[in-house]
Amino acid sequence: MFDPTKPNDILELEDQDLSEFLPNAEDDRHEYKSSAIKNDKELGDKIAKAASGFWNSGGGLFVVGVDGNGQPDGGISLSVGQQGRQSRRDWIDQAISQVMPKSCYVIHSIENSSNCMNIEQGKAVFLIGFGESEIGPHMANDHRYYIRAGAHTVPAGHFIVEAIHARRGLRTPLLSHIVRLKPGNSGVVQLGIVVLNAAAAINVSIKIDALPKIFTSNLEEKLFLQIPIISEQFPLFFDVHGIMLGRQELPPFEINLTYSDMANRRYQKSFEVDIDRQLGPNISSSYNGYDRIEQELKNITEAIKNSNSFFDAT
Repeated sequence: MFDPTKPNDILELEDQDLSEFLPNAEDDRHEYKSSAIKNDKELGDKIAKAASGFWNSGGGLFVVGVDGNGQPDGGISLSVGQQGRQSRRDWIDQAISQVMPKSCYVIHSIENSSNCMNIEQGKAVFLIGFGESEIGPHMANDHRYYIRAGAHTVPAGHFIVEAIHARRGLRTPLLSHIVRLKPGNSGVVQLGIVVLNAAAAINVSIKIDALPKIFTSNLEEKLFLQIPIISEQFPLFFDVHGIMLGRQELPPFEINLTYSDMANRRYQKSFEVDIDRQLGPNISSSYNGYDRIEQELKNITEAIKNSNSFFDAT
């Protein structure tokens, strides 16, 4: 059975696995197309509509080159065109690219082997796995929107399209971290927690169990924050380190997040924060260390020399 949360699993399938992996009939997650499909244009339209339908309905698997029971019935050619100059995989990519917006998918082909004699030479069964999408609704190449209704791909009504669009607000928040120098004060390092999509993270718990000793002059050895919301409009930044004079190595540390989405589903995520890697090594000497003091002294010395030369000339 195909799992839309793990579309890459189909890449491990061999021909002997098909009978065990594919259900013996189409359902809301599986659509089959026979090798006897009339022409490539018809197949391309079917793939585009399937992409729209599956992405708008939580994902699914489109298989071409099998009968209604999911068994290979000859397969389709590995190349396209009169002279076979275009690979079938590239052709499928082009068919899917007509769907707007395009989301995640995986293509896998299974060719003839000694274990499966129902796939002809020079042909293959193609599996296209469509993962879960959070950027719907998806429009097919005929400028219509589709959904899965049982074992069929059908046009979606206006209300369904609006509901899919509204669902964007309930999708999974994608959180990440960023390290920066504090605006207006380059002698302070800030750690930020930001959202990479339009979904807000609710009731965010930020926990750092063991900060490196170099930070503990500014913060407690253990840090725990509870933030009501982190969103595109309200990212979180807080000071973690004041850059000291001289060169120093800033060791990495781990930060743990627990948060909810708008549907009250809970998530956990961990990051390794490496300030040296994100801001560059020896940031202290570049911004607030001895090099800066040395440059200021050079400027003062040069100014004194210039003033003495002026008085000597007069």
